[in-house]
Amino acid sequence: MACLYRLLRLPGFVCVALLVVLPGATWAAYVTDTFEITLRSGPTNGHKIVAMLRSGQAVQVLEKNEAGWALVRVLDGPGKDKEGWVITRYLMERVPWEKQVAQLRQENAAIKSSLTDSDSQWLRYQTREKELTETLEKTSRELEALKKEYQALREGSAGYFKLKEELDKTQAALAETQALAKRLTQENESLRFSQHVKWFVAGALVLLCGWLIGLVMGRQRRKKATGLHFS
Repeated sequence: MACLYRLLRLPGFVCVALLVVLPGATWAAYVTDTFEITLRSGPTNGHKIVAMLRSGQAVQVLEKNEAGWALVRVLDGPGKDKEGWVITRYLMERVPWEKQVAQLRQENAAIKSSLTDSDSQWLRYQTREKELTETLEKTSRELEALKKEYQALREGSAGYFKLKEELDKTQAALAETQALAKRLTQENESLRFSQHVKWFVAGALVLLCGWLIGLVMGRQRRKKATGLHFS
């Protein structure tokens, strides 16, 4: 790793990696691992310097020539959006180590954040599961209590309907007994009236018979008295 680090820090190298392949046989690259390289207005060291490009800076390669120069467009950093020529050997298509390390660090941070969020979410789910479990147990107890109350009400209702049926039968029997008593009372009154009539008629007959007997005996006495008078 130390040798690789010293190699990456050697001046005179420029790192380039592909970013986007555009129409017209263009491709993306990064300046290799070096301090700076020159971006010139033409494909020779005598042309004007347009900008200084740093190590790891992204460029888009537009074309190459046989002299070892490449026409590029700067994609980020100093000289962004400018076009110029750089030496082709200072370009490479792999992602710079520093950018790879930075990307890995970002991914690592994202994974840690995701794990933290997952842990927090797991704790929330665990808490929620505990709450739901307690709620379920409470609901189950309440449901069991309701079942017992329902059973008691059902049994009570059955007893109530049985008592009501017996009461209805008793009331019906009482009404029948009252009707019978009323009829018997009426018949008794009728019999009592008939008996009074009979006694009244019997008394009248007795009186009538006594009167007739007295009348007959009175006539006989008068006849006897008359016979004795004429003699």
